[in-house]
Amino acid sequence: MQRIMKSTIAAVCFATCLFMLNTALAQQTRQSGWYMGMNTFRLNDKFIFFFDAQLRSTDRWVQSETFIFRPAIGYFLNKRTILSLGVASVTNWRTLTYSDMGAPVSIRDAVDDNRIWQQLIINQNIKNSTVQHRLRLEERALGTLTREGSELVLVDRKLNARFRYFTRAIIPFNKQTTFSKGWFAALQNEFFFNVIGSAQANRKLFDQSRTYGGIGYRLSSKIDLEWGYMAQYIVQRQSPNTLNNIAQLSTFLRL
Repeated sequence: MQRIMKSTIAAVCFATCLFMLNTALAQQTRQSGWYMGMNTFRLNDKFIFFFDAQLRSTDRWVQSETFIFRPAIGYFLNKRTILSLGVASVTNWRTLTYSDMGAPVSIRDAVDDNRIWQQLIINQNIKNSTVQHRLRLEERALGTLTREGSELVLVDRKLNARFRYFTRAIIPFNKQTTFSKGWFAALQNEFFFNVIGSAQANRKLFDQSRTYGGIGYRLSSKIDLEWGYMAQYIVQRQSPNTLNNIAQLSTFLRL
């Protein structure tokens, strides 16, 4: 148990150091807002259905930038380990400015970035705290953004496979043996790596990181509300890289 606790503390410290390094290296910044709703439905002793829905804003909260709907079916390998298969419907609103017809004209349109994904979740309990490790592989078809008349489309789509490693800790403020209600702290970090088709992304192995800290309230064993800040560090194809400062609101439903 002490070894697990030390490993968790080391991971959180490492994520904090990485965030400080990312902040120092970032050359351009953004401010945006994200909403995330996580919904989990236990079907029986072996199967679980879950989906998350996310809405993200553009820089400075001007308008919508991305909407994600991501369902999956999961199978319990044991009480703490879940193997899942899912799909994701991703809509990105993009703006392209062109001037081949005189004065510059901007087109804003919805462009899809749908994908399939597989993941392994491992849950740990440390007293009344929980730590989750998530390993996810997602396959995407990325292309070049262009316009056809008054619409934006992606052409020359090619495979990009991205590996994501996610760690999240929930630390209750009270000392209940079983945490079912009250305030808690949430700490998490996620790394993204392009393992296939990096040329379709940023031409690098490392894609981005997301470091997050938040405060939540557990209304019951089934519902959590959470508010927090996320530092998303994005490695671009060409410098400068981007630090996105995100205010995030999350809801969690477990049935």
